[in-house]
Amino acid sequence: MVQEILAFFKIPWIAAFTAVFFWWFLTGLILFIVKKVDEINQRAHKFVTLILCPVFFLGVYLYLTSLSNISLSSIYSAFFGSLLIWSWFELAFLSGFITGPSKELCPQGIDQIKRFSYALSTIAYSELLLFITLLSMVYLSTGANNTVGLWTFGILFFARICAKLNLFLGVPSINTEFLPSPVVHLASYFRVGSTSWFFPVSISLISFTLFVLVDNIFDAENQISTTIGFTLLASLTTLALIEHWFMVVPLRDAELWKWMLPKQKKQLKLKKTNSENYVSEKIHGL
Repeated sequence: MVQEILAFFKIPWIAAFTAVFFWWFLTGLILFIVKKVDEINQRAHKFVTLILCPVFFLGVYLYLTSLSNISLSSIYSAFFGSLLIWSWFELAFLSGFITGPSKELCPQGIDQIKRFSYALSTIAYSELLLFITLLSMVYLSTGANNTVGLWTFGILFFARICAKLNLFLGVPSINTEFLPSPVVHLASYFRVGSTSWFFPVSISLISFTLFVLVDNIFDAENQISTTIGFTLLASLTTLALIEHWFMVVPLRDAELWKWMLPKQKKQLKLKKTNSENYVSEKIHGL
């Protein structure tokens, strides 16, 4: 039975579907939790995050136990382990448990440099902890046979940085439907407007990464584990690329998760500040 299941997951398109499904499912689950806590008791966000710490430790366990092995099951374990670690950090961020030293709205009438400084202060702890985690993974993966977990976390991290910078500098389409109360102050730091110079740069970087990963899939030939590993990473990178395009294309990507979330009692209203619109950070997939 186990062999039959493993044979099923040797198929590249099954691996791609698995990556997309778990990205969608974990994103939806995180949003459901934070919105449900918002509805029941907003003060419970940090408590819920702590209760779900076992998810983080499970991810660490899967990551560590997969490092020395390049079997098919270890490739999937590394991928899912990094996704679970990332998911817990995302929950901690949206719950306001790990964000930054400031929870204040962005002051009006300040220049771009000061605005960036204030914006960074709202997310500094979260980004620093993610970076330290990535460096730890690099250290632990040195000389390891299986680096799928490291690359999974790395892709998520750099896609997150690109997304945040684009949202800060300006993009035409930003969805605010999923913004939970603990991080609602972020609404004052992001700008709706024409894309900046950084958008084509980030699209080019992600596209190049995707090209390299796909090229490695074809170069893997009959090495099943290698093929599946690069397929999982390429699928995740494709999702990151699509999410970036959602910032400029007015498609209702929120519908991917909206149906599974508690009904909102209040809608966040966008406020115009002179010639600029500042809105919340777009809640992307992991």
